[in-house]
Amino acid sequence: MSLASFIRGYVRISVTGLGTERFINICRNNGIKLYNLSSRSIKADMDMSVSDFMKIKSAKRITGVRIELIRRVGAPFFLQRNRKRHFFVYGILIFLLINIILSGYLWRIEVEGNSYYSAKEIIQYINSMNIHYGMRTGDVSCYDIETALRKEFDKITWVSADIDGSRLRINIKENEDDTVDTKDDTPMDIAASKDGIITSIVTRSGTPIVKAGDEVKAGDVLVMSKVESLNESGESFGVKYVHADADIIIETDYTYTDTAERAYEYKNYTGRVKEGTGIKIGNNLINYNIKECSFENYDVVTEYETISPYTNFNLPITYAYFYYKEYEILTAEYTDDELSDILSQNIDKYINNLQENGIQIVQNSVKINIGSTGATAEGIIRVRESAVTEQPPVMEPAEDAEEGRQE
Repeated sequence: MSLASFIRGYVRISVTGLGTERFINICRNNGIKLYNLSSRSIKADMDMSVSDFMKIKSAKRITGVRIELIRRVGAPFFLQRNRKRHFFVYGILIFLLINIILSGYLWRIEVEGNSYYSAKEIIQYINSMNIHYGMRTGDVSCYDIETALRKEFDKITWVSADIDGSRLRINIKENEDDTVDTKDDTPMDIAASKDGIITSIVTRSGTPIVKAGDEVKAGDVLVMSKVESLNESGESFGVKYVHADADIIIETDYTYTDTAERAYEYKNYTGRVKEGTGIKIGNNLINYNIKECSFENYDVVTEYETISPYTNFNLPITYAYFYYKEYEILTAEYTDDELSDILSQNIDKYINNLQENGIQIVQNSVKINIGSTGATAEGIIRVRESAVTEQPPVMEPAEDAEEGRQE
């Protein structure tokens, strides 16, 4: 809500009827401005100024629509309601004047685009530059802030600082190309995490003990960390243990089971709605309604309206409008086709989730069976994936001693 709109005042109306669309066109053709227009079938809600509201009588008569006044907002209505409360009105005017004055000062610092450096860390450094809350925004040098941040924080490759009303916005980009060598030399075997058949194996370190086409069980060692050193005659003259590393693909089966009941419950909205108001201060939402809603079953829809005395200055207080929509719980039954569609969609979601995790689908043999009380989906999904895990090697006592001598 802008200051100009608040001073002039505006209303929100609801237009209902078959001529709603024609009503909107007539208003626009006659220079009547409509704001925040939301249309649903033969009903539309919209905002308009008080002066334009006085001009819509002819459009209403021509189209035959029904117009309902939802709410009045602005100084004219506020002063009318509080015309006998002089000190209250003066207090509001003084409050607005104070906010207009305060808008020329810095009250918020926002940091975006950071991941390595925390926003708190960046703001603390900005404060060390003698830039703090409550100082005049005209005294803030965005160029100096950008230069200092690039110099102080090595990972920041780009930074932009700008003043937006009473906010200082800092947008940064960090260098994400830095890589840290986290190679682990702890001896580890590679074992199968699921039953299946090896379809491919490429070993980079360690000793493979399986090959493509071998059938394995969960827990079987596929690549040993134990590596023997051989001489020219093929005789072993030493043993060492490494961190096994290999790319292994195993073809395995997933057992899929899902059910859907024929009977289900759903919400049937009655059309009865109760309204309430409140305010939101920071993260605290205050509801003005003292009595609880008398509906047995209802959903609560909350709409917020930011208080902006003027452009780029938002107060930390937000209007809240609560709508309590009553509904009743009814029961119904799915048809055979609907049951089949539900289970089919679930299967598709399951398969898509597997594929998003890099799992290749080889065969889908899931079948849907429909009964009198519901339906089931059962079957096997054959996949190819890197179904492996690492585990410490089992070393013989003699080998432990040998390893200790090598170290």
